[in-house]
Amino acid sequence: MMKNTSNNVYTKPTFSDQPNWYVVQTYVGFEDVVKGNLEQKFENLGQKDKVFEIYIPTITLTTIKNGKRKQKEQKVYPGYIYVHMILDEELAYTIQSTQYVSKIAGTGEFAVALEDGYVEKLKQKLAEQTEESTTVQADLDTGDLVKVTEGPFKDMQGKISGFNATKDRVSLLLKVFERETNVELDILQIEKVIK
Repeated sequence: MMKNTSNNVYTKPTFSDQPNWYVVQTYVGFEDVVKGNLEQKFENLGQKDKVFEIYIPTITLTTIKNGKRKQKEQKVYPGYIYVHMILDEELAYTIQSTQYVSKIAGTGEFAVALEDGYVEKLKQKLAEQTEESTTVQADLDTGDLVKVTEGPFKDMQGKISGFNATKDRVSLLLKVFERETNVELDILQIEKVIK
């Protein structure tokens, strides 16, 4: 096994002349840095023809704070990136000598390719999750007193009685003509009343 000064564990590649997906273990929080560094190294060392894609699995989270909707990408597997490549000893050394890389995942000392179709299924699953129900994290809970900020019920106050599945619409109990009425509004149409 090769050694270096960063104390990384070096994994021996299982050679193949066909491209396969491999998992590269990184320091948590440095996945994007590692991806950028690898792309630069592959370019500089003339290894781009052996690397086809570097993939970091993410999902899109929509957060709502103070009535404003923001989207952000969240890593599904922090500390791991997927590389589609024709792995050889030279490429393994390039990857494993990159700052913030721990190793190429495998069994014992040997890198092991992922099962055919695994990454494609993962990509499809994550795309469906993002499409079907973008997760919304709002700073609101059932029972909170809120004020309607727009629409026909503007300036009225009521209590949240529930949320829809994706939490982008809320049910409110509002007093309409002296009767409590359940009204459904977009979460961006309300703001929490601070007492």
